[in-house]
Amino acid sequence: MKEQLYQKVERIVHQFGFANVRVTNGKTGQVTLSGSVSDINDRALVVAIARTTPGVQEIHSEITVTK
Repeated sequence: MKEQLYQKVERIVHQFGFANVRVTNGKTGQVTLSGSVSDINDRALVVAIARTTPGVQEIHSEITVTK
């Protein structure tokens, strides 16, 4: 079975160590990021990882910062 875009983004984000981040899909090319990270720089990094994943055209970030 072909990996869905949101699954691909979540796999890559988790490889970078952001286990508390979840990715869901919306319309074609759109992903929503949710969960929590420890600081604002981590939030920016997660968004950048998602943005550079091939196929992602739009990102909605609902990630919260815990500190």
